[in-house]
Amino acid sequence: MSWYNTGTIAVTNGSKIVTGVGTKWTNSLIGICAGQMLLLHTEGFIEICEIASVQSDTQLTLANKYNGKTRSGIKYQIPTSPNVSIEALALRISEMLNYYQTQLDAWQMILTGEDAVTLTAPDGRQVTIKSQYSIANELTKLLEQSKVYAEQTSKNADIAKNASSSSNNSAASAKSSADSASSSATASRDSAQKSSNSANAASLSENNAKTAEQNAKKSAEDAKNAASSIDTTVFLKKSGANDQSINGSLNVKTLKENDVRVYSPNNKPTADDIGAIPAVKKDVNGLPIYMVGNHLVCSDWVGKWDLMPFRRDELPFGWYFRNGDNYLLSSPQGQALNSLSVNYKNDHRITIKTINGLQYINVPTAFAPDGRGCFMRAVNGTTRQVGSWEDDAIRNIWGELIHVMQWSGTVPYGVFSLRAANGGSGLNNRHVSVVCNFVDSDFPERPITFDSSRVVPTANENRPINIGGTPVIYLGV
Repeated sequence: MSWYNTGTIAVTNGSKIVTGVGTKWTNSLIGICAGQMLLLHTEGFIEICEIASVQSDTQLTLANKYNGKTRSGIKYQIPTSPNVSIEALALRISEMLNYYQTQLDAWQMILTGEDAVTLTAPDGRQVTIKSQYSIANELTKLLEQSKVYAEQTSKNADIAKNASSSSNNSAASAKSSADSASSSATASRDSAQKSSNSANAASLSENNAKTAEQNAKKSAEDAKNAASSIDTTVFLKKSGANDQSINGSLNVKTLKENDVRVYSPNNKPTADDIGAIPAVKKDVNGLPIYMVGNHLVCSDWVGKWDLMPFRRDELPFGWYFRNGDNYLLSSPQGQALNSLSVNYKNDHRITIKTINGLQYINVPTAFAPDGRGCFMRAVNGTTRQVGSWEDDAIRNIWGELIHVMQWSGTVPYGVFSLRAANGGSGLNNRHVSVVCNFVDSDFPERPITFDSSRVVPTANENRPINIGGTPVIYLGV
């Protein structure tokens, strides 16, 4: 028999609470649970108490109040052999499976994941290990950096070589510059003579500019005299700003060029002139729509589904709660729904029905009959088609224990069942053949099967956690 005695405990007279120091009572691999014995070593003898429940690693509750003296630092022992009840065994096995599955998942993340993973040892200690992927990435980065440093070193060597060549060239250029300086002195004398010639030319240009100024003044006087001699009374003048008339005798709204009406920014054509519908453009959720009065002219979004973070009475324009509500067929909403394709309406159960002598049509619904909302998933071409429904489920968990001594006449419950002696499942039989020669024994040997589908819905996939939103459909009206 296994005993757990790590740490010490403290008890209080008249209390059911037991406090531990350095204890790990909730570790699923130790197996401390209700119904087990707590043996106290006090004053040379052993006291026996019954455990009612375990709250934490350092606290448990007794079935009865402790009637001994209040003490602390007491040594103790708890026998941890599994209880013979199927319920307790199922709990132990479930905890062990969960622990080992958690460890397997963690090692899988170490081998295939990208982040660091924390493992928990059976004694409760935790250690964090980097994944193989992250280690490989770090090595790749170091190799890339080494490559960059090598390339930079090569470039620096080329730069030093070029600098040496440039230094030699600069020395030759300095000698050439000295020779040029002598030639420049001669050129300077020539430039001085040219500057003298330029000064004389500038004086001549100044005299020409004065003459041009006098000629410009005379031209201005001549233009002024010519303008004053024109008779302006014979000119046409613009008078009416509203009808763009000229002296009231010419209306620009009737102007034509080659029998085609002439338009201008102040004389725009009407919708009837160019044969267009007088629609008004609006921006809804960043997309353009066109309205004639209160009616939608055209939109590619009609029938689009979405999940919005708004309450149903705060939805943006054109969006409606997808809960199966009915609308009059003659209403803008009804017309938008009825304009959808036949396949769309069949796939999503949109039908026309008569209520109190009036025709109605419904929006699709995003809710199951019991009120639960559904997830949107891509079709798989077989069982999942557009508009089809699948109920919730988890993947099946299966296993069995064999060569187990079972008390005669007892029946397992929950995820466990007895398997028939002939190899059948025996899942629906409460009385099955035993797998031994002593059928009449009080301790027959029978296989016990673990099958979670007996308790929870199962499938070939697991479903995710989720956050609520309002399922909506866009009708544009």
